Amino acid sequence: MNKDAHNDVRAKIIQAAEERLWHYGFKKTTIDEIAADAGVGKGTIYLHFSSKEDIALEIMSQFKRQSLNDVRAIAADQSLPLVARLQKMLLHPILLSHERCSQSPAAVEMATSVRPNIQAHLKPILQEDLTILAQVLEQGNAEGLFCIDDTMATAQTLKNMCAGFWPPFPCITGVELIQEAVLRIVDLAYRGFRLDKQAASENYEQH
Repeated sequence: MNKDAHNDVRAKIIQAAEERLWHYGFKKTTIDEIAADAGVGKGTIYLHFSSKEDIALEIMSQFKRQSLNDVRAIAADQSLPLVARLQKMLLHPILLSHERCSQSPAAVEMATSVRPNIQAHLKPILQEDLTILAQVLEQGNAEGLFCIDDTMATAQTLKNMCAGFWPPFPCITGVELIQEAVLRIVDLAYRGFRLDKQAASENYEQH
């Protein structure tokens, strides 16, 4: 099988699995059903994926790559003020995930089922996401808007501050409330970013 044919079969398997997993969930879906929907033999599935979990992780990776492409486009949109870009970059992936969960009732169950391995599987995508966010922070430094010593660490901190808004169990519910909370986080961070080093140092010494 040449590379193009290999990729075509893999894509058919992923498409069939995605339709079934999002609808029926991880536990109720079998490899036999995925193979039948994809029009391939069960053995062919295992030529491309080691397990049902491996397929589910790849589906979630594709979803995260879509989100990453959106974030990359937001970061490159020079028509938006820099702070507005930061807000959208942090908010968009969260809202996209909530939208997927609302459209696909089984999405939460699938995410929960593969949760032990999801971070390791998504690590390269998550790292690239952080890098893009750090690059926008670096642009803020270059334009004199921010005074950030370690943009990667700051990008990670911003992500951590927003971690509680992700499905399946967000700390607050409702898209409008989540949007408002993220905007407040960025506003608070922006005020801190604008402190010059001398003022920040003096404030630290006083406390």
